Amino acid sequence: MGATLITESRLGRLKAPWHKWFAGESRRQVIVSISSLAGSGMISIGLRFVGSIIQGRFIGPETLGFYSKFTILPGFMFFLHLGVFTSLARQYPYYVGKGDRKTALSYAACALGWTRLLCAVHALVFLIPCALAVFRRDWPVALGWGTQILVSSTSLYMFYLGSTYRNSSEFVAWSKASVISAAASLAALPLVALYRFFGLCARASLPDFISMLYAHCNRPLKIRARLNRPVLKKMIAFGAPLMIFTYIATSLWDAVERSYILKMTGEKNLGVFVFAVTLCIALMTVSTSISQVFNPRIAMLYGSSGKGMAVSFRYCLKCSFVGLGVMLPLIVLTYWLLDPLVRWLLPKYADSIPIARCLCWLSLLPVMELPKQLLIVAKRTRAFGISVLAGFVLYMAILGYIMISGQIISLQQIVVASVACKASIVLISDLFAWREARAEARSLKQMDPLLPQG
Repeated sequence: MGATLITESRLGRLKAPWHKWFAGESRRQVIVSISSLAGSGMISIGLRFVGSIIQGRFIGPETLGFYSKFTILPGFMFFLHLGVFTSLARQYPYYVGKGDRKTALSYAACALGWTRLLCAVHALVFLIPCALAVFRRDWPVALGWGTQILVSSTSLYMFYLGSTYRNSSEFVAWSKASVISAAASLAALPLVALYRFFGLCARASLPDFISMLYAHCNRPLKIRARLNRPVLKKMIAFGAPLMIFTYIATSLWDAVERSYILKMTGEKNLGVFVFAVTLCIALMTVSTSISQVFNPRIAMLYGSSGKGMAVSFRYCLKCSFVGLGVMLPLIVLTYWLLDPLVRWLLPKYADSIPIARCLCWLSLLPVMELPKQLLIVAKRTRAFGISVLAGFVLYMAILGYIMISGQIISLQQIVVASVACKASIVLISDLFAWREARAEARSLKQMDPLLPQG
C-alpha cells in the first residue's frame, strides 16, 4: 500500500508540469494550432503524393532534371535577404511578448519593404537570362528562367508572412493556404499531361502563388511597407550573423548538393533526386509547420521570463516530444508505402525509392532542433555557428574527398552523407543549448539552494 502511494506520488510529480503546460487557454491554442497544421499536412501529403505519382507518368527523370537546373541559382541567391527574415522571426514575437507592440510593428513594416525590394532584384536577375534565351528562340530555357521569377518572389513573400503568424486562428489560416497549394498542384496536372515541360513549369510555380494570394488576403498584419533605415540597420546587424549560418544549413546546402549531383551524376539522377524530395516534401511541410507553431512561443517565453534559458530549454524539449509524437507515425507509414506504390505505378522512378526513404527521416529535424531555435532567440551566435559549420564542413570534406579521389559515387551515398551531416548539426546545437540552460540552472541554484536544478 505504501509503495503504491509513493509510486502515485512520483507519477503525480512527473505529470504536473505537463498538466500545467497543457492547461487552460494555452492548451486549447496549442491543440488547435497543431491539429490544424497536422490535419492540413495530412491532406497535403495525400494530394502531393498523388500528384507526384500522376506527374511521373508523363514526365521522366531526364525532363525533371532539366527543369531542376534552373532552381539551383535561387538557392545561392537567398543570402541577399541579409538576415532580415531571421531578425523578424525572432524580434517580432519577442517584442510582442514584452508588450512593445509599436517596436514589433516597425520591424514588420521594415521587413515587408525589404521583401518587396528583394522580389524586384530577383526578378531582374532571372529576367536577363530569360531575355537572352528568348533572343536565341530557346523557349524551354526561357520558360525555365522565367518560372524562377514567380517562384522566388512567392517564396520570399511567404517567408515574410510566415514570421507574422502567431496564434491558433492565424495558424488555421496558414494551414488552409497549405491545403490550397496542394489542391492547386493536383489541379494543374492536366497541364503536365498536355504540354509536358511547359506544364511542369506551370505546376512548379502557380500553386504556391495561389496559396500566397490566400495567405496574403488573410495576413494577420495589414501594414504599409516602410524601409526605415535605422530599423533596417538594427535588423541586419542582429540577423546577418545568424543568417549566415541559417543560409549555409538550408539554401546554400541544397544548392551545393544539387550542383554536385548534376556535375557528378548528370541530369537524370538530379531528376531522380528531385522526385524523391517531392515524395517527402509533404512530411517536411508538416514538421516545419509544427515547429512554426512553437518558434514564436519560444521567443515570447524567453522574453517574458526575463531571458530565462533554463525554463525556455525545458519548454523546447516538451515541444520536441510533441512534434516527435506527431511525425514518427507519418514517417513510418511513408517509409512502408514508398516501395510498393512507386514500383507498381512508376517503375522508371524505382531508383528514387532508397533516396526517398533516406530523405523522409529529415522531417524529424525541424521538431528536434527547437533548442537550436532557442540559441537564435538568445543571440548565442557563436554556439549556433559552430554547430552549423561543423556539419557543413564535414559534408564538404566528404564531397571534396570523393571528387579528388575519382571514386565512382552513387546518388544514395551522397544523400546518406547529407542526411548524416544535417543530423549532426541538430545534435551539436541541442547540446550547446542544454549546456547553456544547465549553466544558468547551476547559477540560480547557487543563489537560491531551494530551487530545483536543471
